[in-house]
Amino acid sequence: MKKAKSKFQKIKLLVPLALATLALAACSTNSSSSTTASTSSSQNTSAASTSQTKTNTADYFAAEDSDASYDASKATTISLSGSSAQSTGDGVSVSGSTVTISAAGTYVISGSSENVQIVVKAGDSDQVQIVLNGVTMTGTDAAILVEQAGKTTLTLADGSKNSISDSSNHSNTDADAAVFSSSDLTLNGSGSLTVDGKYETAIKSESTLRVTGGTYTINAAKHGLSADNALNIKDATIDVKATEDAIHADNDNDTSLGNLYIQSGTVTIDAGDDGLHASNTAVIDGGTIKVSNSTEALEGTNVTINGGELDFYATDDGINAASDVSGADIFIKITGGEIKVEVGQGDTDALDSNGDIIMSGGNLAITSTVSAFDFDGTATYTGGTITVNGETRTEITADGPGGGGFGGGAPGGQGGGPGGW
Repeated sequence: MKKAKSKFQKIKLLVPLALATLALAACSTNSSSSTTASTSSSQNTSAASTSQTKTNTADYFAAEDSDASYDASKATTISLSGSSAQSTGDGVSVSGSTVTISAAGTYVISGSSENVQIVVKAGDSDQVQIVLNGVTMTGTDAAILVEQAGKTTLTLADGSKNSISDSSNHSNTDADAAVFSSSDLTLNGSGSLTVDGKYETAIKSESTLRVTGGTYTINAAKHGLSADNALNIKDATIDVKATEDAIHADNDNDTSLGNLYIQSGTVTIDAGDDGLHASNTAVIDGGTIKVSNSTEALEGTNVTINGGELDFYATDDGINAASDVSGADIFIKITGGEIKVEVGQGDTDALDSNGDIIMSGGNLAITSTVSAFDFDGTATYTGGTITVNGETRTEITADGPGGGGFGGGAPGGQGGGPGGW
């Protein structure tokens, strides 16, 4: 997502300069051509200096997403054994190694299998609950494949340990995950699930993926958790190791989709590419999130952090806001949270926005040998604390006519360009 920048569009803050001055330009509308900086009068820089923005979670979760209850006496049971399965109850049929769920209801699965596939082929308004109660599934293709349903919930039974893995050679390449859904998918419950996505992705929804409970250990040859429309997380413990993006929300057809929201929970990430990726909006309201390895730790067209404990390491940009879409609203906004960002050597920025940077609260600690900030629009700093390489900066300065560039083009300075730090 990151756009290439010319030498004069990307002005770096080298370590000697970073320890001398940290400048933030003042607020304006998003404009990549803006080069004017001003000083904010606000010097109230505590993390609680402004009330943290909280998102209306009803926009992201329905009440039933967190409901992991079920009546076992009324549920249909599916028992796995080797390459076959047996079922008791309505709404399910077994043909060879394929178990087909064709109606709304609750289905409790237990046992171990190899190349048994659970296929959901229900009505387009049916709600299907699949309860994993001590399941081990391995196979060539997706172990759980939702071809059609109004909504499918994958519930991890209390105290249960479950594991699912596919192979590196799918016969059905369209269903490119170990758990694949063409419609809305919710993961909840209080058990645990290990998913090894050997083909590409571990768990994927072509619509919206919600995770509202449970403990997950994810390994993926491509993406860990993936959704086309939206990926929303709360009250879960998720450990992801992925060759590409660990948490991936991306939509190539609709620029209003591809959204990521994290309300709470614990997320640990080791990613070969982005740790947290959204093609449109990324919002973090809370949670404990650690990205130990990534190219870019958090990326979106616009990124909003309202809270949480975030610890990011990236070899490129720590937090990046960028888009190739004309007229996109591009920004990084921080209203709260405890945020640590460390970036490696090279063409790197701790915070890089192809639009604006806005900070009104929170604690931001940056470790960078190259650049703390880079932006093409303007920056507003009205609260919170900023620390660069161990030195806290609470004063906002505008250095010369160059806007955000350090030194403003003065003798011995590095500035003169739009929005560099």
